[in-house]
Amino acid sequence: MYFFLKEPKQNKATPIYLIFYLKTQNKNFKYSTGQMIHPDNWNGKSRMPIAKRGALGAEIKHLSSILSMYSDFLDEKIKESEKLNTPLTREILKKLFDEKFKHKETKGDIRFLTSGIQDFIDVKNRSKGQSDSWNNKYNNLKNKIIAFENNKKKKVEFSAITQDWIDEFCGFLRSIDVKPYKPHNDNTLNRAVVFLFTVLKWSEGKFHNINLKSLKNPIQIYQPDDISFNDKEIKILETIPLPTKKLEVARDLFLIGVYSGQRYSDYSVFEKEDIHGEMIIKKAEKTESESFIPLHKRLKELLDKYNWKLPSKQIDVFNSQIRKVCKLAGLDEKTKEIIYRGVEKKVNYRSKYEMVSSHTARRTFITLSSEKGMPDHIIMKITGIKDTKTLLKYKKTSQKSVVESMNKYWG
Repeated sequence: MYFFLKEPKQNKATPIYLIFYLKTQNKNFKYSTGQMIHPDNWNGKSRMPIAKRGALGAEIKHLSSILSMYSDFLDEKIKESEKLNTPLTREILKKLFDEKFKHKETKGDIRFLTSGIQDFIDVKNRSKGQSDSWNNKYNNLKNKIIAFENNKKKKVEFSAITQDWIDEFCGFLRSIDVKPYKPHNDNTLNRAVVFLFTVLKWSEGKFHNINLKSLKNPIQIYQPDDISFNDKEIKILETIPLPTKKLEVARDLFLIGVYSGQRYSDYSVFEKEDIHGEMIIKKAEKTESESFIPLHKRLKELLDKYNWKLPSKQIDVFNSQIRKVCKLAGLDEKTKEIIYRGVEKKVNYRSKYEMVSSHTARRTFITLSSEKGMPDHIIMKITGIKDTKTLLKYKKTSQKSVVESMNKYWG
């Protein structure tokens, strides 16, 4: 018995299958686990996910535990058949696995929410247009529902979804302590409910007849205490000598994000073919919106340094390395971070470098561009942001800028 990937050579998440050779039939039994993984995170020799660190590592560990459920169940049925001297067949195994993992459902008669989410994922992926981040969002939602079911020791049916159920599910996620998950703050929780409503709307009339107008997202989002860098801090990052090549690459990648205003998933795959005249034109992986990025001197110098073939880094590795760079650069100003979980308000004070992530680069570009007087419509055209409310969330005006503006207008 082993696991294998449906499409091991594609550059996006692909389904994981279990395969077992049946000597009695001289045939393979193949079964979909309903799980997906990017081929870069798969060990072709051990035929299992590659252990990682950080948030990605926790997700992969959780995935490995799910795969173990499938292999353990198969081992159990093999031992039972040997004890009873009853040979297993593909038909028998499929029936046993369906009863265990699919609860006797068929595509046209789905009662359970997790099965509906999986069908939503499968149908949307037929277009071959869904990104890894999109798949991760909805697989993550499905796994949170499974954690909730395990806590309640009961499968969630579509018919059980009411406003009271949504409130209870939110309460569970606010206090969840099941690896790889931690208690959700209200912004993370709000997104989970938004994804759930997307599935419910898609499956309306297909798997359920819930009155969606009677349901509402009970979670209010709050403005997070995200950070950005000022010109002086960017200059420090540009010139600081670094002890290793890995940290130098992380610093360069981060600066490319600052100079371009793009998400890491987009600027990390810039190609010369993206150049049109004096700008880079790129369609965002996340939103499919097009960005028009001027190829100015500082951006071009860094891209040319790597001959437009930027080193590939897993996002959690990159975030860890850029925090080390910022720590070495002395960017350790104490910063207040407020986290809301319902009525609970938690205040943390952390060094600035501890709060840095790949997205800090994009936020820095937007904040500095705005402070330097670049019109919002130009910033939006460069970054691919379509909504002015979204743009406002990115702007992190510094205290220094506020003081300078006050002195300019009031003397």
